[in-house]
Amino acid sequence: MGDVKSAVERLKDKIEACYKAKYAEWMQKPPDCLIARAGEILSAQQILEALPDVASEEDAEYLLRFKDPLEVVSDYWVGMKNTEATMTGDMTHLLWELRDKRDAEQDYELELTSPNPQTSQQMLM
Repeated sequence: MGDVKSAVERLKDKIEACYKAKYAEWMQKPPDCLIARAGEILSAQQILEALPDVASEEDAEYLLRFKDPLEVVSDYWVGMKNTEATMTGDMTHLLWELRDKRDAEQDYELELTSPNPQTSQQMLM
């Protein structure tokens, strides 16, 4: 009985195989095509890494029904991330963090002069 893999383990094997096939396909593409597909590639990498850790046995059983479960979950993830509500919420939070933490000021070159002196004065206060 110890040789029987769980649904999650079988899903992990399947999405790894799907990823290897996608990777081989990507390596045949010109750089400009890869750049255009960067979101898709990143999504596939994220799903490959995260899915086996978060999927339940029931989730895995469902996803194993698909020829390419990596593509199914990855496309859904990209679709979720591209909705206006999600993008607006994510962007709003990102901008708030940039202002709040001010880490970027140490990591990126700043303009020598501010386009709006009043804004610069307010930021110094």
